[in-house]
Amino acid sequence: MAGYLGEIAVQNYLKRSKYVGDSVYTHDIEYKKRKIEVKSKSCATPPKPHYSASVNCKKQFMPDNDVYFFTRVRKDFMVVWIVGWLPTTKLLKEAEYKQRGDKDTDGFVYKTSGLHIDIGDLKSPTLFQ
Repeated sequence: MAGYLGEIAVQNYLKRSKYVGDSVYTHDIEYKKRKIEVKSKSCATPPKPHYSASVNCKKQFMPDNDVYFFTRVRKDFMVVWIVGWLPTTKLLKEAEYKQRGDKDTDGFVYKTSGLHIDIGDLKSPTLFQ
């Protein structure tokens, strides 16, 4: 449910965007000829800059999209925060790959393998055109 709500929030944010996630499997939204993938996490508290935005994937991951948008969805599904975005090429260069079971400096254990980047390192949604 969190994933769907994140997609709806980003589509509503990007006026005149088109949802294609029900028929295309490489991205969720098309906007101004760009393919956008939306990734969402559920949470209990408002997002903070040091929290992680993630793309669950294998190490040799080659996405077929142009942009990633990241959201956080409150566990009661009443609030969605659009926390930021990055071009896919920049995400692949800057995000760290973490294996399932790895720990961060605060002792958080990663539940799935994938790319991780701090929310504070994402571009603001207001900068997306």
